[in-house]
Amino acid sequence: MGLNSLIGVFLFVFLFTLPVKAEDNNTITLPVVIESQKLTYEKQNHLAIYVGNVIAQRGETIIKGDKLLVHFDKTDKLIKKIEVIGNVYIKDSRGEGSCEKLYYYPLEGKAVLIGNAKLRQGENIIIGDKIIAYKDGKVLVEGIKQKVKTVIYPDDKNKKVLQNEKDN
Repeated sequence: MGLNSLIGVFLFVFLFTLPVKAEDNNTITLPVVIESQKLTYEKQNHLAIYVGNVIAQRGETIIKGDKLLVHFDKTDKLIKKIEVIGNVYIKDSRGEGSCEKLYYYPLEGKAVLIGNAKLRQGENIIIGDKIIAYKDGKVLVEGIKQKVKTVIYPDDKNKKVLQNEKDN
């Protein structure tokens, strides 16, 4: 498994706005379900604010946090930005992650994890103060207070290659 596979762990966040292929190859759109203790909608600011034990789910993808803000465009039909603040946790079938703040820009295809950002897929992990992931696969990891750390374990295919090289 390479660095790009590990970074793919985070890219599942983008599933919140992308259509999903069904088994019969028809494109379907899964609903986003958001639960919280409180919801406030500010029409003049085109802003939905979810507070208290927030859980957002789309298919197998789950995002949890203390507060979730959805910024809409002036028509209230397009999402410009999603913010998740406090105890952010992200999980899907490919892996999980955590940070203090998550910013997602669906129109730009960009997600930003800030504050003790961690992504994990199996034993593989990336840690940094800031992780920026783009829909096209480009990723930037920054260490501000701490060094960037990446731990990558070989997958089964690579383990066999390494073992064969060792035996020869």
